[in-house]
Amino acid sequence: MTENHHDESSYPNTAAEIPVAQVAGPFEFPWSISFLPDGLVLVSERAGRLQLVDPGHSTSEIAGVPTVLYHDQAGLLDVAVDPGFAANGTVYLSYVHGNIGSSSVRVLKAKLDQQDRRLTEQQVIFESTPSTITQLFGGRIVVTANRHLFLTLGDRWQLERAQDLSQHNGKIIRIRTDGSVPADNPFVAVHGARPEIWTYGHRNPQGLALDDRTNELWSHEHGPLGGDELNLIVAGRNYGWPVITQGLDYSGNPIGEGTAKVGMEQPLHFWTPAIAPSGLALESTGDVGVFWIGALQGEALVRIEMEDGQIVSNEQLLQHELGRIRDVRISPGGDLYFVTDSPTGALYRLQPTVAQAWKLGSRRHRL
Repeated sequence: MTENHHDESSYPNTAAEIPVAQVAGPFEFPWSISFLPDGLVLVSERAGRLQLVDPGHSTSEIAGVPTVLYHDQAGLLDVAVDPGFAANGTVYLSYVHGNIGSSSVRVLKAKLDQQDRRLTEQQVIFESTPSTITQLFGGRIVVTANRHLFLTLGDRWQLERAQDLSQHNGKIIRIRTDGSVPADNPFVAVHGARPEIWTYGHRNPQGLALDDRTNELWSHEHGPLGGDELNLIVAGRNYGWPVITQGLDYSGNPIGEGTAKVGMEQPLHFWTPAIAPSGLALESTGDVGVFWIGALQGEALVRIEMEDGQIVSNEQLLQHELGRIRDVRISPGGDLYFVTDSPTGALYRLQPTVAQAWKLGSRRHRL
């Protein structure tokens, strides 16, 4: 695929033309959104709370959330609803466990008792190798209809571990929803490798989404000083960090061996200056796909349109209007929701629908 690079200052801002409604809040550093079949919305707060939102009516806290390490970037991270929730009532949480000196990312599987507003039948189905730095966790979850669970894991400022298959740092992993490892994972037979690893060479992937039409898995990740990436995730591939990157060290010095190397993947798109992408939602129809991405540093809602494998438009909406956008999701009804990252963050919805809102604000920036 062709690599695309454009300075974020070249993007138009259509914030005034995009109608947005606040659905719920305030929340303490909301991190993730997930939808229940009955129209209710789960919102995780990094402080360690899980909220159940009835849009336009009420918000109530779910009891039984495990104790999390809430410090720096650590805390309760993603919440994902099982595709078979209507029958099994299952949800998944990713969170940071441990203490400031040694912490890991766990995935919890539990039943959501909606009547009692409580998590029951809890089981930890994955725990990453521990690290000492309480930053760059990754933490995004995707659960598939065939009972696989994908999880992103950041390098935790231990760059060399992203290339080390004996560590979980800087990886995307795949397990079954019962915690077991699929026999066809790419490194199951590699001596010394963690069998859960699906891909490696990542820095801090905070977006993960499955294209239900094509069954393709996509992720984006934070670069250092520039070089944020959008990647198609393919089993067994090496995405290069820290050997290759489009970014620089925070000192301004180069990192690794350059921007490309044989055997390492190139991104579909990268951002320099950095936008710090977080949260990812996908829409696709025919040969056209749309990526919706939250931007923390960029304080925007990014919309990228791809046609026949090439990016044809790239725009930043709501730029500096609502603050840092942490997660972006599309509801079963087609509405786009997002949460803002602050001590008084909120859940928002584009009005009236994703497609209609885009038509109202459409000023495509052709690349």
